[in-house]
Amino acid sequence: MGLKTFRNQPHHSATREDGTISDPDCLWQADREVWKNDQPATAFLAEKLPIVSVPASDVVSATTDGRRIYVNPYWSASLDGATRRFTQAHLIWHCVAGHFCPPIVQDSHRWHLACDHEVNVLLLMLGFVLPPQTVLFPACIGKSLHAVYAWLADYPLLEEESSLDTPPWQATGIGHDEDETTALAAASLSQHWQRQACEVVHSYLDTPYLRPLMASWMTNRWSE
Repeated sequence: MGLKTFRNQPHHSATREDGTISDPDCLWQADREVWKNDQPATAFLAEKLPIVSVPASDVVSATTDGRRIYVNPYWSASLDGATRRFTQAHLIWHCVAGHFCPPIVQDSHRWHLACDHEVNVLLLMLGFVLPPQTVLFPACIGKSLHAVYAWLADYPLLEEESSLDTPPWQATGIGHDEDETTALAAASLSQHWQRQACEVVHSYLDTPYLRPLMASWMTNRWSE
């Protein structure tokens, strides 16, 4: 999938005065601390996702396999703060939705766009600032993931759409140990995120941090 790497944008605080790139862990962790006040549900979900720096040869931008968030530090340094925070939240909610599993569909590009749309609708409801390049199809708001995937089959601009994040099944060298790729391990990971989703619903339902519509989505998502 084509990825927008913001080569023409100026570097921000992740680039030091001497031109070196700081570890993205510092900024991404700092964003999580801010979320504890204004996005506590997302901050809670982020706690079990370590941030790992990886070379561009492994991950062009950033991705997650449901166990860790992998970030190319040079790509991260090119982002403004709002886009960096959006990207991390986007990856976290990919995990909640179970999007870390390889797709069993004919068109993986179309599937990833559908997954991106599903997550970005959630982030919109949570009040995150969506960057201009966000994947979002207004005609599909309210549709199921599979319905969005089907709708995209006739979308005339499909090949022009690209995502900020890298699909985990396109990343290389991100630590897929043998015990992490078995069916049992995959099932355990799904169960972990199901428990995390249930905990968020229990803790934040009927608060400004989790709308009933989102809670309903989370409950239904894991009953499918």
